[in-house]
Amino acid sequence: MKFIVLFLVSLSLTIIAPHAEAAKPRVRATSSKSTSAVTSGYSKAKLSRNTNSVVVTFVNLTNVSRITYTLSYTANGIEQGAMGSLVPSGVTDSRDLYFGTCSHGVCTPHRGIQKATLIIETQLKSGKTNIKRYRIKI
Repeated sequence: MKFIVLFLVSLSLTIIAPHAEAAKPRVRATSSKSTSAVTSGYSKAKLSRNTNSVVVTFVNLTNVSRITYTLSYTANGIEQGAMGSLVPSGVTDSRDLYFGTCSHGVCTPHRGIQKATLIIETQLKSGKTNIKRYRIKI
């Protein structure tokens, strides 16, 4: 009798208890890019809280014919922005994009900045275009 009760209890536990299954093993894909030919690294952006700006550094410009940049953001509910372009004359260049307005040497910073994005469009001498987007968290 004890055997039958034990058997029924163990049978009910195996039916009722959830089954644990092992997860599939993760297989990481290997990168096919070579480290010497990275084609997307033409810009770096860094927020500078001291100067209330975004410092953009353009690098690897030997194969670049033109760069266009657009900084857009909302300051106290009003859409703001800065834009420009450059034709490289060397291997590196940089721009300091100020969150504010300057006139006659007097600069006034914008406050309440939200939704800041920077879009950099790099046109290569080969005819290809590289677009890089940055979300800037302030």
